[in-house]
Order: sequence, then C-alpha cells, then structure tokens
Amino acid sequence: MVMEAEFKDAEVFKKMMDTIGSLMSDVSIDFNEEGFAIKAMDPANIAMVLFEAKKSIFSSFNVEKPIKISVSLDDLNGILRLTKKEDRLKMSDSKNRLVIDINGKNKQHFGIPLIDENYTAQKIPQLKFTSEVTVLGSLIKDSVKAAVLVDDSIYFTVDRPRFIISSKSEEKEFSQELSINDNKEIFDMKSDSTTRSKYSIDYLTKFLYAVDPEKPVRMSFSNNYPLKLDYEINSDASMSFILANRLE
Repeated sequence: MVMEAEFKDAEVFKKMMDTIGSLMSDVSIDFNEEGFAIKAMDPANIAMVLFEAKKSIFSSFNVEKPIKISVSLDDLNGILRLTKKEDRLKMSDSKNRLVIDINGKNKQHFGIPLIDENYTAQKIPQLKFTSEVTVLGSLIKDSVKAAVLVDDSIYFTVDRPRFIISSKSEEKEFSQELSINDNKEIFDMKSDSTTRSKYSIDYLTKFLYAVDPEKPVRMSFSNNYPLKLDYEINSDASMSFILANRLE
C-alpha cells in the first residue's frame, strides 16, 4: 500500500468527481506528499479540467511516494453517490485496485480495478488572455441558464467598464449588460482592449455545476480564444476549466 487517505468532507470530492464525470469516462488522480491533482482532457479535446487539493482536505493522509490512480468514473461515482454527508470516506491502493471504505451508520467496503497504467497526464496549455472578469458564482450561473433558452452558444464581451453576456439564434435573443461601476456581483475587471468570444453552453453548464453561488469565479479569455474558469471550492481545494472557443 502506497497511499491511504481519509476525507474530512466526502461531499467536496463527490461533487467534483460528479462534475468531471459529466465530461469524461475515466480519470487519473496524481497523489503526492502535498495532496492530489487531476489534469484531464475530454475525449472531444474541447475541454480540460484541473482540480487540485491540498493534503489538509484529509483528516488523515499518508503517501509513501507519488502514485497515479486511474479509474473508471462510472465505477468511482457509483460508489460516491452512496455516501451521506456525515459519512467518512477512506481511499487506499492495494494490488492494482482502488479500495474505498465508507464508514457511517453502515460500513461499506469496495474495491475497483485500476485502469490504463500508461496514462500520461495532460500538459496545461500556455494561454495568454487580454481580458479577465471576476464575478459572483450566482451571476454567471443564472446568466447561462437564461442564455440556454435562446441558443446552444453564449458570447462574453468585455468593453470596459461593461461586461456583456449574450446569446442569439435566428428567432430569439438574450443579452445582459453589467458594469463594474454599478454591479456588486462584478468584483474585478481587467482588459487590454474590447474582447469578445463565443462558447458552448452545454460545457459551461457542466463546469458551473459545482460552483458555490456565493463565491467568486474568475473568467479569462481573449478575442475568439479559449476560456479559462477558476474558482475555489474551499481553502483546501480549487478547480479550473479550459474551454475551446466556438468559431463565429
């Protein structure tokens, strides 16, 4: 056994894996003495997910040496959905298997096979952005819900001090204009020039599933360029997504 760890709050891990599971069928988790990280690309090469957690997210944590755990998300998430908020969740490796123990009112023990031992972690692309907007989670979640009523794509435009969210189809349209001077839901805005880009609403909806409505989300993009979303889950963990832009 190289790795053994028990979560303080299994709900955080459960929600993150559920979000990642909406994008891909398997995942590789890199454990080291500092905590663990996930870097993965969806099969269509449209979206990348980056999840990092410090070892302080665990009530107990022991990693003898760096180890990569690759498993089916169908297997893992099926087990995680059985956990309740008060349950303790412990994971360990044993003979090419991931062992999961759920300790609560009832004790449950699972072992699932490791897969794809030659899996290579994705390289994070080096992106340069001309605009960056930090907004309240509830604002961007509500705006995406509004835009999906019109089309399957959404536009983000920064024209300081305005941040414009819009969507348009042949028959319908939606737009929401916000100003950093007037809207308390916008915490920060940086921009070198007027910036506009188009993205998939389906992917954004999946990304935003785990966002706390009361916490900030940083959105970075350029003209007709990938989008990067960053948000903290808590003081121990953070999540980032990179989404390819749609052509105009």
